[in-house]
Amino acid sequence: MIRCLVWRLRFEACNIKRLFGHGRERVHYLAFGANLSDDILKQRRIRPLASVYFTLRDHALRFDHPAAQSGCAYASAEHAPGELLHGSLLTLSGRDAARMDFYEVVPVIRRYRRTVVEQDGVELYFYQTNRSTPGLKPTALYLGYIVDGLESHPEVSPEYREQLRATETAEPGPLLPNYFGARPAKRPLWLARIADAYQRLATRLFQGFIYRFSLTEFLIRREVK
Repeated sequence: MIRCLVWRLRFEACNIKRLFGHGRERVHYLAFGANLSDDILKQRRIRPLASVYFTLRDHALRFDHPAAQSGCAYASAEHAPGELLHGSLLTLSGRDAARMDFYEVVPVIRRYRRTVVEQDGVELYFYQTNRSTPGLKPTALYLGYIVDGLESHPEVSPEYREQLRATETAEPGPLLPNYFGARPAKRPLWLARIADAYQRLATRLFQGFIYRFSLTEFLIRREVK
C-alpha cells in the first residue's frame, strides 16, 4: 500500500509541473493500445503535439499484459521478426510523457517498462509488459479502443482490421492476488491466505480510488490537438 501512495504523490508532482507548460523536451511515443483513442487521451489530459501513422517493423501486438481481473489482458508489444506493429506515433512533451508513465503504471510499481528503439532515423519508445502472461484476452471495451483508434489510419490493411476485430475477448473475472507482484512460492497456507486477501484489498483501493482520483489533474486543460 505504501508503494501505491508513493506512486500517487509522485504523479501529483508531475501534474503540478505540467501546469507550468510543456517544457522544452520532446519525445516520440508509439501508441498501439487504448492510447490510440482520442477519448482516452482527453480523459488523461494528454495533448499530443503531433500525431502520424507509424508501423514498427519486426514487432507485433500481443495481449499478454495481465489486468487486475483474472483472464483479462492489456496490450503489449513483442519482438516478432517479419511482423508489423500498427499505431500512432505521438510527439509528446517530456512532461506529458512523464505523466503517461504513471498512467501506464511504470514508476514505483513497474508493471510496464519503456522500451526505446530507433527506426528510419526516428528514436521512439513504447510500453512493454514486465509480466508477459500467455492465455489472456482483452475485454470487448478495451479492444474497441484499439479498433476505433485505427479507424483514423486508412493505411492499415483491411485484413489486419478484420483480424483485430475477430480477436476473442473475455469478461472480467475476480481480482487477482498478485497485481503488485508474484507471491513467494514457499509460504504457510494461512499466511498465503492473509497475504492474498491484503493484496486484493490493496488492488481494489488502488484501482477504485488511488489510480482514479487526483487532486491536481483537473487543473490541466482537457484538449487533444
